[in-house]
Amino acid sequence: MAQKSSSAYYNVDYQYTSIQNKDDGSKMHGTQRVIIFCLLTTVLPAILIISPLYLRNIKYADVMYRISDSDVIQIHKGQSSIFCQKHSLKMNSSFNAFQMKGRPNLTKKRRHIKLRKSMTLPDDTLEYWGFYLFAGASVELKGCSRYEGSKILVVKGDKILNTCGILEGDKYKRDPLLVGKNHHVSVTVERPTSKKREVMQNKNEIWHNNNMSDEIIRKQTKHKRDVVNPSLHNPNTILDTGVNHGGNAFNITTNSAEDKSVSSFETNLYECYNDNILMNEFFPYSIHCNNTKYLEDLTTLKVDHTVTSDGYYYYIFYSDNDFVNNDIHAIFDIYKPTFQYSNISDSKMCLNQTECEFNINMFSDELVIVEVPTKDGLNNNDDSFILMSVCHPRISVYIFFPVSVLLLILLFAFL
Repeated sequence: MAQKSSSAYYNVDYQYTSIQNKDDGSKMHGTQRVIIFCLLTTVLPAILIISPLYLRNIKYADVMYRISDSDVIQIHKGQSSIFCQKHSLKMNSSFNAFQMKGRPNLTKKRRHIKLRKSMTLPDDTLEYWGFYLFAGASVELKGCSRYEGSKILVVKGDKILNTCGILEGDKYKRDPLLVGKNHHVSVTVERPTSKKREVMQNKNEIWHNNNMSDEIIRKQTKHKRDVVNPSLHNPNTILDTGVNHGGNAFNITTNSAEDKSVSSFETNLYECYNDNILMNEFFPYSIHCNNTKYLEDLTTLKVDHTVTSDGYYYYIFYSDNDFVNNDIHAIFDIYKPTFQYSNISDSKMCLNQTECEFNINMFSDELVIVEVPTKDGLNNNDDSFILMSVCHPRISVYIFFPVSVLLLILLFAFL
């Protein structure tokens, strides 16, 4: 075989050298160009094609929320000032919506929510009604029961009331993460017989962890507000909430005689809530306590609760009557501070509508706040509504992706 060689030629004045170049370098350079060309004409365009599909159909897809009467929420999920040019809302009931920066301020003006509640509680069962109350709110409660043995327990807790496994029939389980804080809440109890008013100060209220994971929330199936369709989402930022309702009176099972001890059920409640109990009172009972109208005509038990610190407050009704199911009737009059939406133009608000739409400026930090109004004296029936939040794509931004693909193909075709 011919051998590769190099030759040198000399003359008197000059030296000439002829060297035969190797082909490996040029071959490698060509291979690299092909690989880079393939990557830039297949992988990068694929990313530019998939990205807008992901953004439109997943990241900024339509979002459905389940919200209740008196809820005030701020919407983050599925919205972007870059990829959305409009934000539209639709609900199966009227609502108010405001587009603004930051959070609204509370005012001294208060709205009135009236609730009439009637419940039937078997022995050793409970039913609770919870509210998120701002400092300055007040609650007036009137109640009575048909038979002896019913009581009310008022506690302060978290967004999801910790029941220590009592609702599930488990043995009492104390939450080791509970940490006490010092607050002052004034609760006044008025009884019709002596007209004596007692003021109780509770300095040890217990808060749970404010950020329970979504997994834990979905496990609270007995909590009315958390029994949601998997396709529905929890609001990102809750500024105010309506009514939380739960209990085991409507899911009672027959227990053994030893489990039906009057003291064990109540003892479990005391141990569960311990230091964050604000009030614990027996209900006056009467055979004439048949409905809430009885409470309007005659003052039985009246509780005035003045709130001095924001939080979730729960009114727990339970019965310790071994012989009959006890009927309990109660009327709540709740007065809550309202939010102030000042300096907002007409284009950035819609009032008492079922559909509304807002324009979104590029790089704007404005968000939409949705408020489900509660009129003065309205009877709250724990209605829940479905709110649809839609991001309308900003075409000028999305068109960048397919145009970039064409430009890349044309650019690298000439390399």
